[in-house]
Amino acid sequence: MSTDETPADGTRTGAAHDLAPRTREAWQLVRSMLDDLTRIVETDAESELELMEGLRALARLTALCSETSVDADHELPFFRQLNTPIRQLGAANPFVTTHVAILDGRLRYRIRGRRGTVAGLGFQVLAGRGLAPRRIAAYVPDHELPVLPDGDFEIVLSRHEPPPHLCQAALWVDIPDDASAVVASQYVADPVHEDPALHAIEPLDRPAPPSLPHDHALGQQLTELAWSVARLATLHRTVRPELLATPNRMEAIPAALLGTGASTSPDDRCLIGSFRLAADEALVIDLLPPPTRWWSIALESVWHECFDVRSRPTSASNASAARRPDGSVRFVVAARDPGVPGVNWLDTGGRHRGFVTLRWIDHPEAPPLVARVLPLRAVALPD
Repeated sequence: MSTDETPADGTRTGAAHDLAPRTREAWQLVRSMLDDLTRIVETDAESELELMEGLRALARLTALCSETSVDADHELPFFRQLNTPIRQLGAANPFVTTHVAILDGRLRYRIRGRRGTVAGLGFQVLAGRGLAPRRIAAYVPDHELPVLPDGDFEIVLSRHEPPPHLCQAALWVDIPDDASAVVASQYVADPVHEDPALHAIEPLDRPAPPSLPHDHALGQQLTELAWSVARLATLHRTVRPELLATPNRMEAIPAALLGTGASTSPDDRCLIGSFRLAADEALVIDLLPPPTRWWSIALESVWHECFDVRSRPTSASNASAARRPDGSVRFVVAARDPGVPGVNWLDTGGRHRGFVTLRWIDHPEAPPLVARVLPLRAVALPD
């Protein structure tokens, strides 16, 4: 028997050039895409640190998108956290915890959860399959959840209204045939004292026995992986790229334009800008915060990855920010602590540029804000 022949037991001992054509073609796309994105990082990085952080972000994005594409299972879905304390990618926010579960709109699902005490909680159903753009097909804010006295709640997701025995204490959410995911977003103002919401998802239709990998399905998953990484790795080029060319100012944009789009709810608002500073300069942001239950500000790299969220003061929320007697807040974006009482220092870690993002919920208008560059030594002087 030659090395290219297939034995009677179905195994193959020879070359694989004619096996799994869709999977191999998609895997080649992944490899080519990573090569192309590597060249973009090398071209756009302005320093050795930016280059290293860009390549690290590319590796982390590959892991993230692999989890949401290759590991997806719509028959036995589960909620997966998009970002972690060390992986804050795609214009994430350290005070927003986002979980996603993959769906098939032709099936029925139940979400069971406990509300907790987080400042905000919302569920949205995304529709669109394959490489089609995702759209919000349904949104359930926390004030519409049927929360019981013990804090528990249930949601049923299906195309048609379920029978009463499946929906006694549950909220029914009508989903379209092309529903592809459900996203749970928690807005946390005080991670120490707030109890996180808990939620799990289960299929209401008995799934078929799990099948072995299929060439067409795996090829599609790998293709989605490649394009998802590409979209998130090039946000600095595709979402308001002029912000990098006109630094040290902020403008309002829909938060859904940032990142995955799955990490925001319809009532999520955003002010974003870039900073470019010399070593002895500071970007001073004077803000009258929006009158909401949650808002947060965070620094990001040029690759839209949050800075050192575990070890440096690079973000703040309405629960942690120091306020002035009139309720306003001053943030100082700088490489060194200005050492001024009542001033909130956001540490750049010595980076000369990056993004600043302010997000809030439940308020349609952008808050009054003034941003200006000052010598760091002047920050302590009275206005």
